[in-house]
Amino acid sequence: MRPERIPIPKSFYSIETEEPMSTCLACDRPLLDGETEYLIEKGYRQYEAYDVQETVFEYALCMDCHATMRQSFSDLSTRRCRAYLAEHVNLAERAGRLLDAESPDPSDWTRHCVVHDTPRQELAEYQVMAHCMGTEMILTHLPLLMGGPAVDALVERLSDETIDDLGGFRDEHLGPSPKLQRDLQGPVVA
Repeated sequence: MRPERIPIPKSFYSIETEEPMSTCLACDRPLLDGETEYLIEKGYRQYEAYDVQETVFEYALCMDCHATMRQSFSDLSTRRCRAYLAEHVNLAERAGRLLDAESPDPSDWTRHCVVHDTPRQELAEYQVMAHCMGTEMILTHLPLLMGGPAVDALVERLSDETIDDLGGFRDEHLGPSPKLQRDLQGPVVA
């Protein structure tokens, strides 16, 4: 059964270009040719007192580079993160429920934290992730939203070795911005 595909929603476009992200962050591979599967991850911070939201980071990563990054996770980190997610999230049930809708709307998939079910508007920080191919989003267990508390819980389960590797990825590809160093442990790509 072929997963459902829809045009990539504008909420997953680059904040800088207002267009779909066109190259892999790590290898500069073109992504919009329709042949390359890739993941998009965006991080946000909301300032309730000012009714403002800012994009803290955004990138697209081809599946080859994603696999390389995931291989940098230690076995301990992988086991701990999988156990945490298995305890708190049934991704197959969630995807089935959302895909059963008459007209699947990806914004329904990112209204609440996938782990704690906290509404997006109540989260000070959150990340969204999507699986894409060319100019289409593939609806699987993604897209999803993970709130700051859930991201923090995953980061707590990472070994020092994995945190160092993800920090190196962050510094190399997203830049050593003091703001990112303080706020971003590393990618949480699903």
